[in-house]
Amino acid sequence: MSKSRVKKRISAPVLMSVVLFIACAGSVQHLEREAILPEIDVIQMKESSDEALRLAQETRLDVDALRTRISETDNRMVLLSEEVASVSIAKIEEIETRLSLLIEAYRDLHTQVRALENRPAQVRAPSTPAPASFAPSTASELLTSSPEYDLYQRALRAFNSRHYDQALGLFRDHMDKFPNGKWTANAQFWVGESYYAMGDFANAINAFREVVSKETSNKSDDAQFKIGLSFLKLGQTSHAKEAFQRLVDRFPASEYVHRAQNYLKDL
Repeated sequence: MSKSRVKKRISAPVLMSVVLFIACAGSVQHLEREAILPEIDVIQMKESSDEALRLAQETRLDVDALRTRISETDNRMVLLSEEVASVSIAKIEEIETRLSLLIEAYRDLHTQVRALENRPAQVRAPSTPAPASFAPSTASELLTSSPEYDLYQRALRAFNSRHYDQALGLFRDHMDKFPNGKWTANAQFWVGESYYAMGDFANAINAFREVVSKETSNKSDDAQFKIGLSFLKLGQTSHAKEAFQRLVDRFPASEYVHRAQNYLKDL
């Protein structure tokens, strides 16, 4: 045999062995890679789950804090509702009545102060020294010197002290003694208020109607509104609606129009 043939016979098996070795080595490397990949996935999943758990715990804390705040708000709302519910309608009406007393007192005082300012000054001789022309006691006498005003104020004080029977008698006494007096129309209104405060709503309606019938009274819209409230107290909703609608139609600029409209919506 020639040397070249021997080399060919030897090189062929060797070549095949080398090829098989390389192939096996590649397979082993591929298997190793396949074995490592799941380990990498598990680590990533663990890290992701840890992050998700942390976020869930933080979210739970936020939710718990929010629930606590909602619970506190609910408790405050319950307390506020109880406080509002404890203020009865009668108490609100009483506050409104006392506010009317204050407004009326202010108006009367303002009117009388203006009357004092407009009084003509007394002319004195130049040689005579002018004495002091104003003192608190003098002003008090000027403001309360009218018997009608004194009686009217006594009646208002009785009403403000919740002595409604006494106030009713004083207001009626005022109307008998001063039928055309300056405060007679107001006294008529407070007669109605006295009946209303005592729960005698039928007589209150009659008294308030007397006020509305007097065109010169500055309490006509007040009286018309109280007529509607009195009918509501008696459970006569149809008459109450008529009274409130009459207030809206006849006294469109009244401060009670908005409330009358609200009652009309609810009735």
